[in-house]
Amino acid sequence: MATLGHTYDNALLMKSAGLIAASAAVATIIDLGSATSEIAADVVIDVTACETATGDEVYTILVEGSSSPTFASGIDTLAMKQIGHLTPKVGGSDVTDGATGRFIIPFRNEVNGTIYRYIRLYTVVAGTIATGINYTAYMAPRVI
Repeated sequence: MATLGHTYDNALLMKSAGLIAASAAVATIIDLGSATSEIAADVVIDVTACETATGDEVYTILVEGSSSPTFASGIDTLAMKQIGHLTPKVGGSDVTDGATGRFIIPFRNEVNGTIYRYIRLYTVVAGTIATGINYTAYMAPRVI
């Protein structure tokens, strides 16, 4: 379990508990309030279940930004984390292979000079899925 301190604010809850078995955007969209202010924050993810029985399941959690409050256009990936049955990285193994627990995704709402006011999560599900992944997530100010 990560020991970094993150203050929970229910207004910044991005995903409540629930199983995800197919690729989809999470319905919650966080409005950062300004299209001109850069922020640095963490998405705190608590994984309670992660199916890897077949050996080919991969769940990619994307932090996405958009200039549109409905994510109808101008979408960019700000950061991501892969969890599931992963091939070891060069020089070492990936500790998130089928893991449950807490994972932190640091991100900024600026990419190549564009500041994204709206933030959401998108989960890409790949492989032979029977049950899927269950997690909660919230955004927290960056702990330095």
